[in-house]
Amino acid sequence: MPMKRSEIKRRPLSDTVLASLEPDIKEYREQDGNGLYFRVKPDGQKSWQLRYKTPAGTWSWLGLGGYPEVSGAFARQKASVLRSDAADGKNPMATKQARRVAELAASNNTFEPLAREWHSSRLNSWDTGTAKRVLGALERHVFPTFGNRPYTGILSMEWMELLRGMERQGILEQMSRVRAYCKDIYDLARVTGRAINNPLDGVHKFLSAGKPENYAHVSIEELPALLRAIRSYPHAKDD
Repeated sequence: MPMKRSEIKRRPLSDTVLASLEPDIKEYREQDGNGLYFRVKPDGQKSWQLRYKTPAGTWSWLGLGGYPEVSGAFARQKASVLRSDAADGKNPMATKQARRVAELAASNNTFEPLAREWHSSRLNSWDTGTAKRVLGALERHVFPTFGNRPYTGILSMEWMELLRGMERQGILEQMSRVRAYCKDIYDLARVTGRAINNPLDGVHKFLSAGKPENYAHVSIEELPALLRAIRSYPHAKDD
């Protein structure tokens, strides 16, 4: 149910108030507490702002993000950190930007963006089906565990445990391919100066190679297509 600003009873502002506050003819701010304000524009857009004192002693405003993307609880948490910066004589505007740069750098150093970069670099050498299978294997077996981890911090023993988990599922051929893909991904990071070591080096020595299986019968007519598929499929052997 829509609410007018004159109907606000308490602060900090509740989630119900934040969601239901109506816009006015002019932009307005409602205080949430401790220098944190909730801004409402005439077009209905809502956002958070922090009023703080700069090291020079003047008052200034700092945007903390739009609502509902930034919830009340998150806005209060961000405001608390920035108030501490101001109390320490730092400029909250500068520290906010520095944290944003650090967060962006950290997100770019995680495994999934690196893997997708590697995948894109190989597209010219794969057919559409192969490209889809490779990415699908990474999305299914690797990204849920390591996708959001900084790739330089994933240890060899962690990769071993992931691959042994695939062994226990009995998907040995898929495990071998996934290991080879990830080893190649780290090689990309290494040769471009983003990693020193490849944590998958030597891991294959301690994994099962699987038992030989009889191949299904292939007719003469089907042989050319099979050979083309084999040549286009990425191999799982170490260099």
